[in-house]
Amino acid sequence: SDEWITQRSGIKERRFAREDETVIDMAEAASRDAIAMAGLTPDQISVVLMATVTHPYQTPAAAPLLAHRLGTNGPAAFDISAACAGLSVFCVSGFWAEYVLVVGVEKLSDFTDKHDRGTAFIFGDGAGAAVVGPSDFPGIGPTIWGSDGDNWDKIIQKEPWTGLRGQMAEPQGESVDWPYFAMQGQSV
Repeated sequence: SDEWITQRSGIKERRFAREDETVIDMAEAASRDAIAMAGLTPDQISVVLMATVTHPYQTPAAAPLLAHRLGTNGPAAFDISAACAGLSVFCVSGFWAEYVLVVGVEKLSDFTDKHDRGTAFIFGDGAGAAVVGPSDFPGIGPTIWGSDGDNWDKIIQKEPWTGLRGQMAEPQGESVDWPYFAMQGQSV
């Protein structure tokens, strides 16, 4: 129920992308707003850094496609497969890049089992972007870095992509199971 969800998670509403809307579409809208708010033009962006785990292609990465759409004149552009943590990634402006466009975007509705009571109410879709650039005063930091590979199984894709290969090669008349995300809520 809505009450149960709000009590346990604080979530009151979720947003979902249109079926035909991609992570690049969402990232482009957020990025254009961020660039305009920074008072810049796309060709001033030195690096496009995109954090996502829901771009549905292994290659090409989403960031170069976004950079092209924005008309940034070919800056360094790369994805970081870091989901929520992606926006906290390092950005050193002025050292090797004057302006860094940092984008966090997920279309989790494509990878969420809508019948899984443990995840369906948590995972939504959205994008956010910020431009990091030179400043007369420190604005980012200090940053505390870390990871915990011991807890790899707390939020996980149920099956690896390679696990689908056998199901697709010899279909038994059944549909292929999509590798939805799973989560151990209490541990997370």
